[in-house]
Amino acid sequence: MQYQSTILTHPALARDQASTYFRSQRSREYREQFGPPAPRGGPSSSPVRTLAWNALGNRIAAVSSPIHGTHIIRIWNPERADSRYTTELKGHAGAIDCVAWDPTFSDRLVSCSSAESTVRLWDARLNRTLQSFRTGTVGVEPVFVRFTPDGRWVVVCGLRARNVLVLDGQTLQVAGSGAFTDPRPQDGDITRAVVTFSGDVLAIGYSTGLVKLHSFDPSTGEVGNDPLVSLNAHRTSITCLEFDPRGRFMGIGSNDSLVSIWDVQELVCVRTFAKYPLAVKCISFSFDGAYMAISVENVEPIEIVHVETGEFVFSVPRTAPFHVPALEWHPTKYWLAYAGDPAGLKILGTPDDRR
Repeated sequence: MQYQSTILTHPALARDQASTYFRSQRSREYREQFGPPAPRGGPSSSPVRTLAWNALGNRIAAVSSPIHGTHIIRIWNPERADSRYTTELKGHAGAIDCVAWDPTFSDRLVSCSSAESTVRLWDARLNRTLQSFRTGTVGVEPVFVRFTPDGRWVVVCGLRARNVLVLDGQTLQVAGSGAFTDPRPQDGDITRAVVTFSGDVLAIGYSTGLVKLHSFDPSTGEVGNDPLVSLNAHRTSITCLEFDPRGRFMGIGSNDSLVSIWDVQELVCVRTFAKYPLAVKCISFSFDGAYMAISVENVEPIEIVHVETGEFVFSVPRTAPFHVPALEWHPTKYWLAYAGDPAGLKILGTPDDRR
């Protein structure tokens, strides 16, 4: 498999400088205000459920737990922590499970809601829905969405299902003959599905700890029926699956408290990370693939590790437990966005507001 490389726009950070660098960075809070000011010491936001940077890194979408029945996507300017500089995308009638940006178009993003069985395509510049698709018509309750690297397709995973749905990235029409369905129920439910940077392989994670690689046709959106290879990656459910932007590694997180790093050419596990005996909920590679951020459930710190050596270089403290502590690195800088404490969004490394 051949992979594209990310164009680096920020100087690489050497491993021996990482601890000092991250220790010198501050975390800024991005809080939504609901009604009157919160009591002293109390939260002024609701917990962030999912977040994502756009391709340019000048916007970040964050979805909070619904307040008073309102389900919105809030778009932040990372250099402006004041909610007055945000925009809201409204349209979902149920809780939003996941949001992702088109990697080729910085104003377009997709979201999904299992509660209403809907996938929506948005234009953040025009602040409106472009397309909407009811996934219930094909038996999918969507909980996870990702664009393919060329932005042509949207890959959707369902709740408690063995299906992967591929939708056209502009019309949200179903690709080919319909949803891909794994014929082996003993392999468990599909939890994650991500297309590699080459655009021709789909990696699928399962609730049994398996990861299967299937051929993917970027011209038609078709998924190959039989896996190219099956990996016994973990003992329990796959919770996160990401590719190193340079195309060297595949990172896999699981409920067994482990993160494994796989060489994508040799398809062998080259390293594992484990610091806390808790389920891994989110992982993210830095823009250069040199570092990975790992979060687990409860209140343990977010760990930043050096991928090549396995060294834990910095811990980002958290002060309140949250079941899904979302996080994601900026696409070109060492800025780490994560679910803040006790609520709301935080970003490690952003500068002060500029007037």
